[in-house]
Amino acid sequence: MSRFIVFDVETPNRSNSRMSAIGISVVENGRITQDYFSYVNPEQHFDAFNTSLTGIDAGTVSGAPTFAGLWQKIEPLFSSGILVAHNAQFDMGVLKKCLRDYRIAWKSSVPY
Repeated sequence: MSRFIVFDVETPNRSNSRMSAIGISVVENGRITQDYFSYVNPEQHFDAFNTSLTGIDAGTVSGAPTFAGLWQKIEPLFSSGILVAHNAQFDMGVLKKCLRDYRIAWKSSVPY
């Protein structure tokens, strides 16, 4: 059985160290079996460029969970298969920075 966790993140500014949104699809044997989406309160400012690109601003994420709060919900998905992203180096980098900034211990290496 093949299981892939496909994900994409959006960021609020050029530091690319926090998420403002995340989408996740679980693909098993070539079929999407689960979808998940959430806005994320990055607890950082939004650059005009990022807002123009994504349509996400401080108002959009008002009331959204922070990454630390969201991680409890998405970690089981992230730990359940090989991670896949269109621009994996970027998305994995944002994930790594969020884990670091929120002092969340996870795997030392992750297949992607």
